[in-house]
Amino acid sequence: MEVLSPKKKEIRQLKQRLLYALLTLSPPLTQENELPPQHEWLSTRQLAEYINEGVYRARNLLLEMVANGDAIVSHSSVKNSLRWYPAATEQQRMVAARRKNGACTF
Repeated sequence: MEVLSPKKKEIRQLKQRLLYALLTLSPPLTQENELPPQHEWLSTRQLAEYINEGVYRARNLLLEMVANGDAIVSHSSVKNSLRWYPAATEQQRMVAARRKNGACTF
């Protein structure tokens, strides 16, 4: 069992809260099982306010989550803000597309 320092525990909890926010507040997939337009994704500020943290700290945590495969970031800024979407939904979309095309999912 890994023993985490208080700082690492805090970061892990913030990431869990961000992931929860992404999963619960993000718009659903379209009827075609595609990602919604990026301008509908959650902004950094919306997520920072949800977890009661600063924008820059939230952005750094979200970028770490992108690197770990937990979140997706918009290709460019939308209205001067990066936008975020949960990666789990992207994985579900890819699995659904494979099933639709008759491909094996494992």
